[in-house]
Amino acid sequence: MSESNVWAAWTLRSHDALSAALTATAPPGLTLRDLAALTLIASHDGCSADWLWNRIGLTQSGTVRLIDRLERLGYVVRARRGRVLELGLTTAGTELLETWNAARDQAGREVLGGLTPAERRRFNDLLATSLRRTARARSEADTTCRLCNWPVCTECPVDESVGKSS
Repeated sequence: MSESNVWAAWTLRSHDALSAALTATAPPGLTLRDLAALTLIASHDGCSADWLWNRIGLTQSGTVRLIDRLERLGYVVRARRGRVLELGLTTAGTELLETWNAARDQAGREVLGGLTPAERRRFNDLLATSLRRTARARSEADTTCRLCNWPVCTECPVDESVGKSS
């Protein structure tokens, strides 16, 4: 059994489950990147497009186009605060994110369904250890957690990795 093959298969299975959850719950045309943008905006209310762009893997102009589209769809609102254009979610954006988080949680339960509760806890602990030991900058941590339900993650191993040396 190849460790990298098992890891790749697990990663792809997880990605496929996330993609299926997206298809089942989000309006047609929305992508995981769109949900990542909504997640980050929700968890950093008032952030700017400049803050967001490198956390979702787009250029600045690509991020502006993404925000324009999410605003046209009624999920994002912009508000001028001095020289900064702050981003926030509309009620529809918040509701979509709540639906997404529930679907994402269900997809996780399905992917982990072959494990016993004790095995799931052990697997979660091992993943958290790996995440905790990977040193990263703050923006990299935000990128890693771009699809996370931030309010429910009270002891985030990714947060704990920020600024640590390897």
